[in-house]
Parts: sequence; structure tokens; C-alpha cells
Amino acid sequence: MEPAVRAALDMQPQLELTSVDVFGCGSTVGNLLRCARSQPQPFRFDVDVIGDTVFMVRREESPTQMITDLQGYGHTFPEAYTSWDVDVRNSTSHQRIIAYSFGGIQFFIRSETDAYLKQSSIKSNSLKESQKENSIDNILDTMGIDTRQPVEGAVLKIHKQGTPIAQDHIFDIKTRATHRKYDMEEILPRLWLNQTPNFLIAYHDLGLFTKPKVIPVRDDVLKWQQNNSNDLARFHALVKRIVDVVRDSESRQFEISWDGKGPLCITKQVIEGRNALPADLSALWGSI
Repeated sequence: MEPAVRAALDMQPQLELTSVDVFGCGSTVGNLLRCARSQPQPFRFDVDVIGDTVFMVRREESPTQMITDLQGYGHTFPEAYTSWDVDVRNSTSHQRIIAYSFGGIQFFIRSETDAYLKQSSIKSNSLKESQKENSIDNILDTMGIDTRQPVEGAVLKIHKQGTPIAQDHIFDIKTRATHRKYDMEEILPRLWLNQTPNFLIAYHDLGLFTKPKVIPVRDDVLKWQQNNSNDLARFHALVKRIVDVVRDSESRQFEISWDGKGPLCITKQVIEGRNALPADLSALWGSI
């Protein structure tokens, strides 16, 4: 949470922090959306109430845990078809924060974005510009990207690099074998939550991709919103209920969990909870 809040304040010093109701990420808020839609996927995350803002903090698996059953080209395709701008080369990921009001609830949501279209690429809706820039230096620079680990107790430093990218230019990427048609219903809830206007579904035949194209999906997202208004009403009611419960409690730290069926559980953290933010940032909400 700290990098997201510090980056937002650095880019917009006049940001009205006290107006934020929910500060979460694509994972935590996405879990609540799936719960509201009765999709049986268990989850668990922490909540830290700072001022009147409800921070929904993702609970990660161990960084040393090995994932042995990965299949597909979800990581290698972006490495081959996109490239980092020179100012931000060697970055591990691109994270964005989007703010919007939904039914009177002010959301701040952080999520990872796969890529963006340069101005010259927007008209053609292709990735040719990205391919031209993908030099051997770029490929070598990305090969060791995931080997770096956070240092315990290290002080967070902010470096202003690169150029701000408009939300209209970003897109998400999915890969799929040609014999398995991709169902847009799998991705539209995420695109709605993160307000992502473009999408690339790259089909391959035994790893060979042919003419992948970025397509605008804003109209599809709006249509999904209209067709799923009942689910979104339940999602809004669920978030509102959580916010009301944790704000009215004497405790400030909670755990939200769901086993994929039955009621959602809001429980106090039994052991000492994790603070979403360091003391100096918490003080900005008037909580200290």
C-alpha cells in the first residue's frame, strides 16, 4: 500500500485523502465482486481502517513458494511483443491507481497493467511499433527481472521517470491456443473494475502467434455493466456493508474471508495486525 499512496501523493499533492472510502487493489476488490456474483472462489484479505478510509490489504503467498503447474505464454508473450521505455527499463511491473465513485462510494484501486499503445500505434491497432523497439538489449534486461527481492527494513525511495500514460492507451493481455476460443466474460469484470478500455487476446498454434491486435473494448465493458446491473447492485451493497461495519467498530483491523459459499465473514484479527501504512502516512488521515 505504501508505494501506491506515496506515488499518488507525489503526482497529485492536493489529493483529498479523507474523501477516499475504499483503497484496495484488483485482487481484494475483485474478490468481493466475484463473491457478489456467487462465483465460488475462496479468498482472505486484511482490512485496516485509517481515518474513515477502509484499506483492503492483499494477503500474499510466500515469495519462495514454487508454482510447478504453469502452462501457456502469459509471461513470455509480453516479453517478446512489448518493451520497456528507456526511462523505466528494468522495472518489475507497471502499477496504476484509478479513482472513481460507484454508487456514492469513492474507490481508489491499484492494479497492474500489461502495456500501452503509443500514439503511432493507436490508429493501426497493432503492436508493430512495440516489435520494432524490442532489441536484444531489452530482452536481456528483462530476463532477470523477478530475481530481486525486497530488503527488510529498507526505506522506500521515489524516482520520477518516464512519461505519464493516459488511461485510454492502456491494455491488458491474454494468450490462448487457437483451438480454445476465449470467452470475454472471463475478462470483462476485471476490465470494468480497473476501467481498462483496450484488450489484446493473442491466439497461438503450438506457441506461434499470428498478427495479434489490440482492440477497443470500452463499448463491451459498458454493455457488460448494463447486463450485470443486478450483480453490481449486490457488489455495491456488499462493499457498503463492509465499510459500515468496520467503521462503526472499536477495532480498526479486521480479516475478510469467504470459503466460496455461505456468508462472508468479517472478523477481528486475532494476532497483532499488519498496518497498511507507516505512521507518517497514517497521520495524513488524522488517525494519529
